Amino acid sequence: MNFQPFFMTSICTVLLAGTADLPLRTGQTPPQLLDLRTVDPATLIALDGRNPQQVEAANRAWLPLLENLRGAGGIRLRLPAGAHRVPLLLAASQAIKGQNPGCRLYVAFDPKGGAILDEIAWGAVEGGALGPEDLGPDPGLWRELLVQAQEQFPGRPWTLWAPVDPGARLAMLLGDGCRMVVPDGPGARLARSLPAAFTDVEGGLGDLTLLNSQTGEARRWKFDGGEWRAAERHRERNEVQVVAQGAYNVGELLARMRGAQFRDRVAIRTATATLDYGMHFQGERGNSDLGFVLQTFEKAGEPEEGLRKKVTFNGVTAKIHGDVQLPIVEARTSLATPVALALTERYRYSDAGPAGPGQRLIHFQSVDADPLMYEGDLKVDEVSGRIQEERSQRSGLPGIVRSEQRVLSYGAPAPGLWRVVKVRSTERWMTAGGMTQVLRTLEYRDFGINEPGFEAARNAARASDASMVQQTLDGARYYRKQKDGTRKAEDKPRSSGRALVGLVLANANADMPVLPLAALLFFDFNAFNRGVQYMVLTAGVFNNVSLTVPNVAAGVDFHAGATLSALAGTERPAKDGHLQDRDGVQRRSQRVALGLARDLGAGLRLALDGTFRLDQFADPKDDRYHTPGFVNPASGWNRFAQAKLSWQYKGFQVLSNYGVGQRPDGLWGAPGQLQEVPEQGRYRRWGGAVAYDVELRKGMWLQATLGHTTGRNFDRFQALEFAGLVSGIKPNAVVADRMTYQALRLTVPTGANFRLNLGLNHGEARSLDDQKTYGFTGLQVAGDLPGFGWFTSVRVDLGVGLQSDMAGVRTVNGMISFVRLF
Repeated sequence: MNFQPFFMTSICTVLLAGTADLPLRTGQTPPQLLDLRTVDPATLIALDGRNPQQVEAANRAWLPLLENLRGAGGIRLRLPAGAHRVPLLLAASQAIKGQNPGCRLYVAFDPKGGAILDEIAWGAVEGGALGPEDLGPDPGLWRELLVQAQEQFPGRPWTLWAPVDPGARLAMLLGDGCRMVVPDGPGARLARSLPAAFTDVEGGLGDLTLLNSQTGEARRWKFDGGEWRAAERHRERNEVQVVAQGAYNVGELLARMRGAQFRDRVAIRTATATLDYGMHFQGERGNSDLGFVLQTFEKAGEPEEGLRKKVTFNGVTAKIHGDVQLPIVEARTSLATPVALALTERYRYSDAGPAGPGQRLIHFQSVDADPLMYEGDLKVDEVSGRIQEERSQRSGLPGIVRSEQRVLSYGAPAPGLWRVVKVRSTERWMTAGGMTQVLRTLEYRDFGINEPGFEAARNAARASDASMVQQTLDGARYYRKQKDGTRKAEDKPRSSGRALVGLVLANANADMPVLPLAALLFFDFNAFNRGVQYMVLTAGVFNNVSLTVPNVAAGVDFHAGATLSALAGTERPAKDGHLQDRDGVQRRSQRVALGLARDLGAGLRLALDGTFRLDQFADPKDDRYHTPGFVNPASGWNRFAQAKLSWQYKGFQVLSNYGVGQRPDGLWGAPGQLQEVPEQGRYRRWGGAVAYDVELRKGMWLQATLGHTTGRNFDRFQALEFAGLVSGIKPNAVVADRMTYQALRLTVPTGANFRLNLGLNHGEARSLDDQKTYGFTGLQVAGDLPGFGWFTSVRVDLGVGLQSDMAGVRTVNGMISFVRLF
């Protein structure tokens, strides 16, 4: 039996992701020492990356510490013990590599310092460093010291700057996993002869083997006669080789990203830009748009400010009087510092694979269950460390905005600079009308970087009477002008508003076919600072109020609403496809609704609603439609309970519902033709709809809708209606127990002074009278106009009946609204 020579052998594979350094080098000076133990960590670390004042103060605090290290090829950090150890390491890496990207950064050995086990810190430095003063002149003590150092910082290799040649112990130390820089001597002569790419080490006392990590080729040296001499590889030996793909060095890329962020922040001292800010609302009851044009001002260390230049309602310029402020609704910190600009230890980072030539995806997620933290991916240029794009999302948010998905795009506002240039987010809002999808877009243009007129322009904006906003740690706030001429940011976002609405209603089925109304509107999206929403609309003859309370318990939202109306309409029957001039009945209804709803995740929401409608039936005021002796239905409460399941995702909406109801029992009808209410007043209703809203080009939207609804135990006074589904068709024209409807709506931006909405809708209804199916087609024409005189905005909305299988039900109806915000 043959035996290997008797010596202790230590085997180590050195992982060198992202570098081709050889384990043995010579001729390199030790890194300079930066001792941070005597500096107050609070001055060097921005505790909140969203706070521009903290970020700027920390950046400035590093400058005098690094003044004498600008040309250093390597720096050794001596860190304090305690909780600031890792944050200070990350801050130092960002500041040093931001000033000098090629500088090598090491952790200095400190026997009293705590172990650094956080992976996020590993890639921020090249590893650890033991200098000549740490090692001392006796190589026999170095191995024990190396073991202590590796326990303190095990994530990256330690480099030893040897004060003397270690002789035969060189191979043993390299085998223990370190790198070495040796002075002139046998080790230096060996270092100068080592071939490239031989980075994997097998080492024991006086016996060194290096392997090519790519090809597996091995070369061996032995220490003989005071020199390292080439030797044959062992011919008889048992070897176990583990082959695995090396992990991508996320930490090293993160360090490069931090350095790039630091350089870009420092380079941009002042910036002005035009910000186009738009919100597109996709609700269950229709779509609308709100937009702003702001002149923004950014100065290093100070919050971003924006001067409001223009407001648009539905793409048309609105006339905003004085300092009228519109409510600010956004997800918690939705417009604050992106994840890409923070890179804090509150996130866990991992490799998500290549994103294209020279680009990498870095996945990030919160280390805890905080719903305000994001999860997503950063697309990074591997050479520069600059982030190209951030895709992130969060859900389960408190308040109005329940979930958010966003894409942040980066670009060059000026040659050599880099920053966010566009933000696009899709959000789900809880509103009184159900869940609303909001597409929010912010796009910066017309940059002015480090221009000499910045202060004068910003002072002029502050001195003006125009509305301004300021970006605070908790989101956007109005920057209100004070009596002394200065401005101050409001403590909380503006959530309430008031409006005076003038309406002209046209409804051929009402007692007054043309009805002018004036209404007051009061609303608040965050009453009592608890996310409570209310809306009150009063027009005398018509009044509506709603209240929504988020998260009353276990994530369940509560909603209540009421409608009180003095308006009444005459309903006439249809027979053989013709609307009849007899058996008319006047109906006036009041309504109270209560509901509970809960988000289920992934855009799903379950709602349970109860509606109580008081129907009051009477003879028609117009004698032409009155039939002597006609028995009206029994007045009373109509109770309806239903479950609704909805799903929303990036413009898609899917709605489904199932409900049961109970209305007053009894008889109704003309003399000799009395009918009994089906099933003692019990009825059911169910159905569903799907809609998709897509932007064809900037400002041009196309929405498609398809729906079906049906039920049981209907009659003339409890049936399905086309109201709001097919334009230009008289309400209650057909008594249906089954309906299918489709609609296409196109929003055409024709300029700042007019926007046209065209909708073509069609429906088919099965009549209860003859079980025949009738088709109806309508055209919706709506136009938005700028405010004039006293009014903020004007809207005209008309419905025109184009086709009907039933004679006498086509009409023209609609409204003109004049809105004044105050």
